[in-house]
Amino acid sequence: MKKNIQSLLIFFLFFTGVSVAADETYLIGTFPIPLMVEDKDNGIFIELTKEIAKRSKIKITIKVLPPKRITTYFAENILHGFFPALDVMVTHKISKSESIYIKKDFGFTKQGQPLVKSITDLTGKHIGMTLGYPYSKEITANLSFTTSTAPSDINNIIMLDAGHIDVFVVEEKSGLKAIEQSGKNNISYDSEQPLSRQNVYYAFQSDKTGQRLALLFSKALVEMKNDGTFENIMSKVDE
Repeated sequence: MKKNIQSLLIFFLFFTGVSVAADETYLIGTFPIPLMVEDKDNGIFIELTKEIAKRSKIKITIKVLPPKRITTYFAENILHGFFPALDVMVTHKISKSESIYIKKDFGFTKQGQPLVKSITDLTGKHIGMTLGYPYSKEITANLSFTTSTAPSDINNIIMLDAGHIDVFVVEEKSGLKAIEQSGKNNISYDSEQPLSRQNVYYAFQSDKTGQRLALLFSKALVEMKNDGTFENIMSKVDE
């Protein structure tokens, strides 16, 4: 079923002749994410984005700034688009690309404490969160637990180890990377029980240019998923 939908998307894009101005450079924003966005030239998401632009035959400039500035510039129409985008990060009508992946957040606890398997398990606990991190509304709007924020994932792991928080909620790969970098080996989580799921995509403005860019990025993503390029790039997360 999924392949049929992807084939229909390619068919639609081919026969509608979607295009953008060949001589224009499009400003695409992103923000630092360990391994995924190291700077404007390095990172798994950067490699993915450059390959999409190459296949789409468009010129892009990638701007790396803190998350809040990226979403503000996007809302002010300074950026043509940004990535990685989630619904909780946008405040106005947008054009979305094909999904990049599903972001899953997990509850990390100190060994010896019960594993967190659902949001209900957070009730009455003190939760550590990372400043600027796009948590789902299932987490941010929940009043059954208390929260505190730290400037980085590593800070939260250290606070968890010291007993200052009961649970650290974060995306799986980011959490594991923070554990490795912190040198702590007494942190656990249930890899089969994510607390929330959010669709991740490229966000563009809702005008005609944004709609065309979203379609071009979607076309390239579908092609890359079908020919194995997408998997080759994204699998570097596990290396």
